[in-house]
Amino acid sequence: MNKKSVTALGNLKSFPPARDDFESAKRSAVLVPLVLNPSTGNLDVILTVRSSKLRTNAGDVAFPGGKHDPEDLDLIATAKREAFEEVGLPLDASEHLTTLYPVLSRHFQVVTPVIAFCTHLTTENIAQLRPNPGEVAAIFTTPLEHFLDPPKGSYNYFDMNWLSSPHRVHRFDNCGADNYILETSERTESSSVLQDFKQGRKGTEQDEETPFSGWSVYGLTAGVMIEVAKVAYGRPPSFLERAPDQALDMTYTAKWHNQTFARNRL
Repeated sequence: MNKKSVTALGNLKSFPPARDDFESAKRSAVLVPLVLNPSTGNLDVILTVRSSKLRTNAGDVAFPGGKHDPEDLDLIATAKREAFEEVGLPLDASEHLTTLYPVLSRHFQVVTPVIAFCTHLTTENIAQLRPNPGEVAAIFTTPLEHFLDPPKGSYNYFDMNWLSSPHRVHRFDNCGADNYILETSERTESSSVLQDFKQGRKGTEQDEETPFSGWSVYGLTAGVMIEVAKVAYGRPPSFLERAPDQALDMTYTAKWHNQTFARNRL
């Protein structure tokens, strides 16, 4: 691990966990699992591709995570339990670093990002993980720092109105092409996971002979990754984060929504 990565983990570990004053019943947590890339000494993040069998956000890139259960001790426990259920990450295989302020999903779910470092995994042995066939189509890793300084041609965005405010949606392409595992039923080049991408499911059409170039990370997942990278490396991204006249980021949007509407309706 290089000095930059040691500093990044230290920055995350010393970052004060966000105060959580939400009282919503619709709570979720996601695990942001960081791993060492031994070939570079840098940090990568483990992400998943949601199964095409799911009713919502099928085929999207996401963190392992899900809804808080009454049996969960806290939201950290929720994130770790969901990661175990979705990708087989053992409950004791990651060190909790910090918790970021909750964000609001497009389905008005209050989502808490839990940041952790995987102590028993690296990018070279993610094959130890096991995608849950009912939830996860693929698991891949991609460099954390790319969410501040994306490689040329791999970043785009669009601006939209959301909750009566301009909002910028970030998109990072070509993620995970060189380090991924597929769920057992998807482990051929003719699998739906790769074919969906090649046929333009995410907006990029590729022919059969074109090498697979990875997945697109966008929306809430991209926004959270930008925040994690900012804390880790102590600097802003190389691109503009907000749309013109955008007053709120994702965390303040979640707080505003929680304060504006009846908590038992969230």
